[in-house]
Amino acid sequence: MPAIVDHVARRRQVTRIAARLIAQSGTAATTIRAIAREAGCSTAIVSHYFRDKRELTLATYRLAMEETIELARRRRARGADLATCLEAIMPLDRRRRDNWKVWFAFWGVAMADPEFMAEQRLRGREARALFAELIAAQAGLEDAALRETQARRLLVVVSGLATQATYDPAEWPPHRQRELIAAEVEALGLARAPCAACGEPAIDGDRDCAAS
Repeated sequence: MPAIVDHVARRRQVTRIAARLIAQSGTAATTIRAIAREAGCSTAIVSHYFRDKRELTLATYRLAMEETIELARRRRARGADLATCLEAIMPLDRRRRDNWKVWFAFWGVAMADPEFMAEQRLRGREARALFAELIAAQAGLEDAALRETQARRLLVVVSGLATQATYDPAEWPPHRQRELIAAEVEALGLARAPCAACGEPAIDGDRDCAAS
């Protein structure tokens, strides 16, 4: 009996391998042949899921974006404060640094490709909408214009900080990234009041932690 192939899982596996290779060597060195070799399959199998390298590059970028946004939303769903949700996006570990490297590689391609540039604009706006969503969840801010302004500011800070941290990790270790994000959240007046019992940010806007 022929083996049953989970095509969705296989496509995602190929995309993850492509992401890892792009993070390591850039888009130019990431060929269909190299991806197939890493996946332990033929180039025909890779081509079955992606018509060409262009389509694979786009899928890789989308996966990196979607996974990062989902991680931030999962943190928020568990009651994390704004700074902690933003940390989900920052290059604090290898996987998140690799995501940023994929994004940087994609941005380079987008500069000369209108379709990729449109994708980049769309994803940038999606990130800004996420920040506005997180701000609303944290502060209950009803002023949409102010919320939008704060989201734009966070987008610039996060992308700028992540760029520096990816290119110069020694200068921007995780603790320094966290400190700057926390300072920016506080400067915007969005820091969560500390829990009366433990001094850490409360789990939600009006409830102390279990230590109380």
